[in-house]
Amino acid sequence: MIIKEVKPIIWNFKIIGGEAAWQEVAYSAKMSGVPASVGGEEIFKMIVANDYGSALEHVIVKFDIKMSKGNAPELLEHRMSSHSGYSTRYITANKGMDKENEAYEIVTPWHLVKNADEKIREHALFLGAVTQSIEAYEKMMESGVPREIARYALPFCQAVGIYHFTINLRSLINFLGLRLCVRSSAEMRCLAAQLYFLCLAQLPILNGMLGCRGFMLGLCPESNVTGVRTGDPLPNYPVCPFKAEQSKSRIPTRREFREGLWAQAFDFRQAVAVQEENFRLWSRWGK
Repeated sequence: MIIKEVKPIIWNFKIIGGEAAWQEVAYSAKMSGVPASVGGEEIFKMIVANDYGSALEHVIVKFDIKMSKGNAPELLEHRMSSHSGYSTRYITANKGMDKENEAYEIVTPWHLVKNADEKIREHALFLGAVTQSIEAYEKMMESGVPREIARYALPFCQAVGIYHFTINLRSLINFLGLRLCVRSSAEMRCLAAQLYFLCLAQLPILNGMLGCRGFMLGLCPESNVTGVRTGDPLPNYPVCPFKAEQSKSRIPTRREFREGLWAQAFDFRQAVAVQEENFRLWSRWGK
């Protein structure tokens, strides 16, 4: 029995239409009444910035994804998408796309990966529990239990959340806004950060326009979240990069804005830089 620790990963990312895909959005906007004299890039950026999202649905994005079995339901909560997935009903859990190197792939939690030197005991306990689950899975099948029953013994961390995903740009931007927030689970932040950089690489017109909801709206909706926007930071969450009161990249919450506090001398480039520093760390899965 081979157990292999892997990171959540995105691959085969493709925007249909490539760098010119944004032109489809501008075309549809002009058809709905935007004056022909307005430039296409200006239209596209205005639609993204003002959240006039319906026209963005004409841009289709495809990618493959691997994540833990336990966190896969979080991904599938984003219902405006289509997916085809790996089935442990029909495929044994150690048999994936790499036919020559069969292994039980698992996603080790971010907390243990990030603090590997200090968390040796916890990591050993984690692997011990995982091994017991997989041994039970194998013994059940050896005794004649069908795969679809034996799979109930598989651990939360099993990396069988493997999907081919199709999603429109409007839903992808919504996904990024929610999952690039420091409140999102570590595994979802890792995947969202990868999608962020892949999206900018293939559709560079979006540079400087994507991020968490606070960045994209210019106003953070997480008004009363203790440990994230108010009070002391929670130990297992990253610090919000837009929280510091004296920072030029500070983004106020809705509540703060209503109480008369708004960003002073906001430095847009600094805001992009500080969030991307987080995204690079998250996409590397703590390494």
